[in-house]
Amino acid sequence: MPRRRCVGCGRIAPKSQLLRIALTDKRSAVHDRDGKMPGRGAYLCNGGDPELPAPDCLARAMSRGGIARALRSAATLDPKLVESVKRVTQPAEGRPAGPLAISKS
Repeated sequence: MPRRRCVGCGRIAPKSQLLRIALTDKRSAVHDRDGKMPGRGAYLCNGGDPELPAPDCLARAMSRGGIARALRSAATLDPKLVESVKRVTQPAEGRPAGPLAISKS
């Protein structure tokens, strides 16, 4: 089984346990659900749901430039992917926000 490294936390795991991010023609980094998009891919740990990356891994990858480095290209992260992680990490009423504060557009 092929193994890949998460661009956020650096964990090495089988491809099936990671979420692949690929670059589209318009230089947008999107979730490659089938793992068949052409070109390089960046991998992130799953956040419990196979459709969502782990919020802490995504935050680290964005702050350190891991996704762009793995793709070897400047890329804009798909807003759907960022918004889905924001929904999962929203603080409960009256509690301060956690460490993930993404404001990429």
